[in-house]
Amino acid sequence: MIRAVKEAKTAASSLPDRKINATRMTIAYAGGVAVMAALFLIAYFLFGNIVADQRNTAQRIHLVEQQRVLSQRIALLSTDLYVGDLSTSEAMQDAVTQIERAQDILTGKGDPAGSQLSAAEHELYFVGSNPIDTEVRSFLEDTRRFIGATNMNAGNEAYRALQHHARDLLLPALDRAATLFAEQADVRTEQARKAQLLVLVAFFIALALEAVLIFRPMITKIRRYNAHLYEMATRDPLTGLANQRHFDEYANREFRLARRTAKPLSMAVCDIDNFEQINDTHGRAVGDAVLRRFGELAARILRDTDIISRVGGEEFALALPVMNLHGAMIIAEKLRRGMAENKSDNLPPFTISVGVAVSEHGDKKMEDLLQRADSALQMAKSEGRNRISCLNRPLREQQQDNGAVSQNTDTATS
Repeated sequence: MIRAVKEAKTAASSLPDRKINATRMTIAYAGGVAVMAALFLIAYFLFGNIVADQRNTAQRIHLVEQQRVLSQRIALLSTDLYVGDLSTSEAMQDAVTQIERAQDILTGKGDPAGSQLSAAEHELYFVGSNPIDTEVRSFLEDTRRFIGATNMNAGNEAYRALQHHARDLLLPALDRAATLFAEQADVRTEQARKAQLLVLVAFFIALALEAVLIFRPMITKIRRYNAHLYEMATRDPLTGLANQRHFDEYANREFRLARRTAKPLSMAVCDIDNFEQINDTHGRAVGDAVLRRFGELAARILRDTDIISRVGGEEFALALPVMNLHGAMIIAEKLRRGMAENKSDNLPPFTISVGVAVSEHGDKKMEDLLQRADSALQMAKSEGRNRISCLNRPLREQQQDNGAVSQNTDTATS
């Protein structure tokens, strides 16, 4: 406990004497949230673009496959019409209309989808010796000429051209278009996948940077200031020792533990002798320095498990867990002797009186023990100060400690 007091006092004294900059922390937090929101938006639009691209590719491939089916249907219907079945003419006209509409969508005539053609797709449809757009529209023209033929020679020529286009030219061209659309879709999907991976990496990097640059400093500041507030609530600001509230909590806890485990708990109450005279003679600043010096010397003497608290102007209380009366008297004597022999520069000599008591079976609460220690202190002060006094020493300790300091024994000033 004493070591914790020292470390906490050092940590508290290193804190900057200023409030947490709430505005700066809010801006930092808002900036981190904005970065994460931006990454989420990028991911959202990226995924939306992937979905739209896949939908567009699926539509193109569907249109190309539709053109393939319709071209073969036209080829079959043209044979029926060629042998004299005039009822197929209307079905051929409908198929021609559907192929032409699909071609207009694919090439962008009257539809913005055509503007999405890549360079390779544009070259396949419009560039070269046999562009697909030319092949499709030539096939449609041959079909219309065949349907509208008025004589046998014109009909025979248009029929042969239609069949040649349908089987030898148009079908392979449409296969190339479907293959190219699928390949282009694979390329764009791979690019989107890499972009997705990049966004994911950026997301984790942003999380790491926020944790290191924003949240960790924020949490560190909050923890430091919480520790500072805890010190302010539990420590005496002048001496750095525990205040009475903290002492009461600790002493009550140790008292309950002592009763449960049947182990001793000693308490002592100290008072700086003639402290008012020191203040009147040397001034309040010197009196404060004496109090601080007492706290420093006491912290060196006590164990880590002990606690000392400033409970009044020049009055201090000690709780000594798992220590019998003999051990408590030794600690009290070390305190008394340490103060009496103190040779601090610029400080007047000062002594203390100490009252000691140990827990007994009849104690119902911590205040009973503390009251006996305070009564012992009054005895020491009434008998001349610079002394140690104790009350209700157990008989078995008197027998074990033959020759030690007796009950109500006074220690003469050195």
